[in-house]
Amino acid sequence: MDYVSSLLSTMYGNSLALGNASVVGSPSTDVLARVEQALAPQRGAAAKLNASFTASQARFSGLGQLQSALAVFQDVAESLAGSGLSTSASSSAKNVLGAVSGPKAEVGTHDIRVSQLAQQQILISPEADSANTPLGTGSPTVIRIGSGNTSKSITIDSRNNSLQGIADALKDAGFDASLVRSSTGTALQLRSASGEASKLNITVAGDATIRSLVGGLEQTQAAQDAILTVDGKSIRSAGNKLESAIQGVTLNLAATGNTTVTVARDSSQIAKNVDAFVKGFNALQDRFDSLGKGALKGNTALNQVRSQLDQLVRSAGGSSEALASAGLSVDSNGRLKLDSEKLNAAISADPAAVTKLFTNEGRGLADSLGSRLDSLAGQRSVVASALKQADREVEGLQSRRSSMAQMLTVQAQALVRLYTQDAQLGGPTSLLDLLA
Repeated sequence: MDYVSSLLSTMYGNSLALGNASVVGSPSTDVLARVEQALAPQRGAAAKLNASFTASQARFSGLGQLQSALAVFQDVAESLAGSGLSTSASSSAKNVLGAVSGPKAEVGTHDIRVSQLAQQQILISPEADSANTPLGTGSPTVIRIGSGNTSKSITIDSRNNSLQGIADALKDAGFDASLVRSSTGTALQLRSASGEASKLNITVAGDATIRSLVGGLEQTQAAQDAILTVDGKSIRSAGNKLESAIQGVTLNLAATGNTTVTVARDSSQIAKNVDAFVKGFNALQDRFDSLGKGALKGNTALNQVRSQLDQLVRSAGGSSEALASAGLSVDSNGRLKLDSEKLNAAISADPAAVTKLFTNEGRGLADSLGSRLDSLAGQRSVVASALKQADREVEGLQSRRSSMAQMLTVQAQALVRLYTQDAQLGGPTSLLDLLA
């Protein structure tokens, strides 16, 4: 048992990241009690350092969550800008593909022929008796695996020379590896990313059994690109989700075949999109509340973001009356409330006016929120700056914790030797001699 490490962990907590504090032999209870008494004055400093580190980690995590939440709502806001609020895209053959219009979608029709879907490469190994049975001699074996010009080397030895060990090593390296079990045994399965360029290249050097297993991977599905024509233009894609084949329209391929995609003005989309906007904004406010009560309590970046978004929403269209005309209002908690009947009546009376409230050549609510969110959560934003500062604090405190751990370890080891020698010889010994 590592008695000194156990003692220091009891006194200062495992979170101090203590180093190797082992000593030769087993110190007596009296010796450990004297060491604990001698190091007790440093408990306060260690506890304070650990608390600062924990708080900085929590703040860093909270700021990351804030940035992610802002990015999610920015996508919602931007989807209502331009023509995204009042257009819809439809496919004449929904079994072939689905279509969703976005901010830059233009009214029109497009003829599409899907001749091939994108797919992963799938490889499967010969079967072994079980997942955990050691394979081969355990001598070091290097699997080099990757696609294109990028590859990684993975070492298999006596610590992981089983199907489960190999699968875990591949997963740790970022590859999609799993085990497939059947009534006759267990096999290793590898999947590439989607697309022809993601085909896996594998070489193995080392143990013959591992070479036979990994080298014997059989391809059950080839990696391939999606191939289609849009209005006669040939397009290849590594995935089945295409965002640039038609301007402002996202295509989700599902099967081969022919279809026509139609982008049309559709006032019925306005109410649906406004409802999604309200739900997205209120979900963001809920996230603000949660972070403000926890990791980001009193945080300047969070308060600044919240204040600016609140002011922007309340001034939509120049006044709160503009929101009210479309059935929208802001309650005392900063949430948007939607009167669906009033919104639908406004759309029926003047859909263009409702549209302009949200998107109007950069001056609508969705337009303004999209650009403001970019300045609040982008790479040079107040949130990004706060994240960088929190990251530096975490690194600095981690360094200080490591230094303190090393210092305490050295002191504890020296004190154990000193007090043990005192007990054995019956006389005092210089601590400075033992630290030398």
